[in-house]
Amino acid sequence: MNSFGNIYRLTSFGESHGRAVGGVIDGMPPRKVIDLRQLQSQLDRRRPGRSPLTSARIEADRLQILSGVMGYDVLTGEAGPLTDECRHGITLGTPVGFMVENSDARSGDYEALRHVYRPSHADFTYDARYRIRDWRGGGRASGRETVSRVVAGAFAGQLLQEKGVAVSARICRVGGIDNPSAEELERVIMNARLDADSVGGVAECVITGLDAGVGEPVFGKLHQMLGSAMLSIGAVKGVEFGMGFEGVSHSGSEMADLFTVDEDGRIRTVTNNSGGIQGGISNGRDVVMRIAVKPTPTITREMPTVDDAGHQVTVNARGRHDPCILPRVLPVVEAMAAMTVLDAILMRNASEF
Repeated sequence: MNSFGNIYRLTSFGESHGRAVGGVIDGMPPRKVIDLRQLQSQLDRRRPGRSPLTSARIEADRLQILSGVMGYDVLTGEAGPLTDECRHGITLGTPVGFMVENSDARSGDYEALRHVYRPSHADFTYDARYRIRDWRGGGRASGRETVSRVVAGAFAGQLLQEKGVAVSARICRVGGIDNPSAEELERVIMNARLDADSVGGVAECVITGLDAGVGEPVFGKLHQMLGSAMLSIGAVKGVEFGMGFEGVSHSGSEMADLFTVDEDGRIRTVTNNSGGIQGGISNGRDVVMRIAVKPTPTITREMPTVDDAGHQVTVNARGRHDPCILPRVLPVVEAMAAMTVLDAILMRNASEF
């Protein structure tokens, strides 16, 4: 499956060392004014080579919109050709096609891995599934694939802004340290890099401003949709909402989210142990979820493995890799959450005749 979503739907394409990565967005409403610089800024957040904490691969990651958007002058209200000088675009309601070129792929770094299965990678499973794989940088299994998610999520995020809905993610644990400061984060990641190793952690994503009543009651629960979206990210190994796994150690009376009426006359819960979702539907409180992100599987240590002929060999991975995926996964988490929530809102509205 290379498509995500129901009404707001992304179909992505491309490999890590191919010519480009990109996608097509279906379900984009017409006449929506898009800040093109905001789209680019989200891509810049996940771009490699911006910090010693990330991969040294240098990619400009310049977004090229191919269809579905015209240039737009917010002062005159006139649409026109979409050029590099345009600050804003306006959607046409037709499929939005886009691409981002790969300019710094060094496929030669992976030649020695042509027949080798790297531990904890998708090399073996892709061979088992397709009987062929792109060994250059992991191909479609590479984190490079998330470029298209970030673009589609950035479009979705701007539509959600119109509804007062915002999505944000932060690192709440790294290498066993809870709520690390910027200095602690840098120290843990740099120590892992110097030790030819990697480190994982936990990201927390919060969705604010979402009204009660979004989500489907049985198949298509909001937390089901969000969980599926998060688990589609290659590095993610688990998702929890609200109190999550910690909640099973408490009694029902301790976990109960009691109802009250706020100063504006709205029904609200006093606590948010449910993480903003009850019965699969949003209850008006912040949606809070945490995502477990594994350590980067590629490390520059010699490790035993096998090749595709079944021979025992050793592998010492080359190439440019993140010692910790967490800093660059945050915009991907936000993108997947934004697409999911927008899709859920559109699904709810579609059921109202």
